[in-house]
Amino acid sequence: MDILDVLNELEELVEESTRVPLVGKILVDDELVLDMVDHIRTTLPEEMRQAKIIVSERERLLVDAKAEANRIVSEAREELSRMAGENELVKQARQQGNEVVEQARALAREIKIGAYQYADELLGDSEATLEKILTQVKTSREELRTPPKVEEQEAAATK
Repeated sequence: MDILDVLNELEELVEESTRVPLVGKILVDDELVLDMVDHIRTTLPEEMRQAKIIVSERERLLVDAKAEANRIVSEAREELSRMAGENELVKQARQQGNEVVEQARALAREIKIGAYQYADELLGDSEATLEKILTQVKTSREELRTPPKVEEQEAAATK
């Protein structure tokens, strides 16, 4: 059963509840309403629950990318140290080391950008879903607060 079904049940409960004469209010079973609200909470989209996982995964990817970059830089420095005895080899090693460092930085930037884009996309989807649900809940609550016009006419007719 999805959230819309639960909201429909809640709406039916309101429509079928006992009305208090002259005040336009209804009596509802509070346990039933609270069960429905609890059910809505438990059926929120999986994307909501996974948003934290995605953020932590993104952080893990960033840490891994930095560690990989540091490892590559360390290897490049070791390579430079081994080749320090010869001028031409030292120049080549520096150039290669700089290229490796730049590649590592570029890779880290790409991973970071990709992780942010992925998290932003999932959070955007979750936000859109939550906004839709919130709009439905607000509409339902507004309907609950607005007394039916039929009762107002009946009350005026009995006076």
